[in-house]
Amino acid sequence: MEFMKAIEERMSIRSFKDKDVDDKLIEKILYCGNCAPSGGNLQPWEFIIIKNQKTKRKIVDATFIGNDFDGLKHQEWMMSAPVFIVVCADVERSRARYGKKAEESLIYLDCSACIENMLLAIVDLGLASCFVSGYREKELIKALSLPVDIRPLAILPIGHADIIPQKRKKKEVSAFIHYEDFGNKGL
Repeated sequence: MEFMKAIEERMSIRSFKDKDVDDKLIEKILYCGNCAPSGGNLQPWEFIIIKNQKTKRKIVDATFIGNDFDGLKHQEWMMSAPVFIVVCADVERSRARYGKKAEESLIYLDCSACIENMLLAIVDLGLASCFVSGYREKELIKALSLPVDIRPLAILPIGHADIIPQKRKKKEVSAFIHYEDFGNKGL
């Protein structure tokens, strides 16, 4: 697929066919994530691949919908995905070089670049996903038995799209452009 087409076609999919995702495709997705830029080339990411239904259930039970952080509603749609990849950050790997700034922002910046590469690779490979960040961190850490310096940043349920929603309209990029300083919207 052409790169620009992958960017334009990427969307959040929340319904998947009952069809496995080939391990070779998962490897390609992880490879693309690992190609992302990172501060000092530290590559602070760690990937956890989940196919087991019981583990997937624990992960889904740690999710929430909207701003109902402590609510009983979870993102049940995720269970239809045959595989999850949880992208985590190794805080200590980044902190050793960048100190507190690593924890405050760098791990999020670095891992977000990694996640975007993965999301675009998923589209390019004919698969679908959704960037899930609505979870209770302590519950997810427990579900995945994460060590103290490994922080979960995103869950990517991956599969073959079943129901493809209508593409949401994006604002024109011109609405976000400023020249020389924030107060100048035009040339």
